[in-house]
Amino acid sequence: MPDNQINGVDFVLPFRFSQGTWQLGTRRPVSLRIGEIVNQVTARNLTADLQGSYPWSESSPLQLSNVSVDILGGQLTMQQLRMPQHDPALLRLRHISSSELVSAVNIKQFAMSGAFNGALPLWLDNEKWIVKDGWLSNPGPMTLRLDPDMADAMVKDNISAGAAINWLRYMEIARSWTRINLDNLGVLTLQATISGTSRVGERSNTVHLNYSHQENIFDLWRSLRFGDNLQAWLEQNAVLPAQRCKDKQHCTPVGTGSKEQR
Repeated sequence: MPDNQINGVDFVLPFRFSQGTWQLGTRRPVSLRIGEIVNQVTARNLTADLQGSYPWSESSPLQLSNVSVDILGGQLTMQQLRMPQHDPALLRLRHISSSELVSAVNIKQFAMSGAFNGALPLWLDNEKWIVKDGWLSNPGPMTLRLDPDMADAMVKDNISAGAAINWLRYMEIARSWTRINLDNLGVLTLQATISGTSRVGERSNTVHLNYSHQENIFDLWRSLRFGDNLQAWLEQNAVLPAQRCKDKQHCTPVGTGSKEQR
C-alpha cells in the first residue's frame, strides 16, 4: 500500500456551541475542499458542505450537501444527506473505470476495461438497509478477460465446464445491469445480467450471463478475495447449453447458469 498523503486542504469551520448543542455553519456552511488524497486509490477535487445542529433533531437537522470527488477515472457525487434521515441519499457514480477498480483491489483472476455508471440509495440509520435497490450499468462497451492460467486450471479440473469457460476467456460486453442491495449486517447481494460477444480465435459467440452473488462485504474488505469467489462461482456454474450454429464461425446462444452463493 502506498504512503498516505493529503494535498491542498481548504477547511472553513464556522460554529457555535450552546446548551450542549453544536451549531455548525452559523454564517455559511462548514466547507471542506481537498485537492488530492493519495492512498490505495487516488481521489482528487473532493468537496463537501455541512450545516445544521449536532446532536440533530427533527426541528434542528444536520445536512451534508454538495459532496463530490473525482475517483477511479470518473466521479462520485451526492447532492444531499439529511439527518435525521427520512429518504435515502442518492450516491451517483459516473464513468467509473472498471480497469482502475480491478487494479485498486488487486484482483488477479480477471481483467476488465470500460466504464460504468450507477446509483446507490444510501441509508445511515435505517433499521435494515445501508443500500437498497442500487444499480450499476455500462454506458458503452466493456471487455472481460479471464487470467489464462486460471482459465486453464478451471478447464483441467472441470472438463464438463471447459467449453463454457473457453467462451468466457475473452468477452466483449454490450449490455449489463446489476442490482445491488447491502444490509446493515454487511451482507451484499448482487444480481447481474450481462450480454455480449465471446471471441475465441476467429470464432465468435453470443453470451448471456446471469450472475447472482451474496457476500459479507465487511469480511470481503478484510480479505479482498472477490476474485477467488468469482473463480469458484464460474467453476460451479459454467454450463454450455445446446447451440445452433449458422456456420463454423458464428454460433448462438451460449450462457451460464446462476446460483446464489454465500
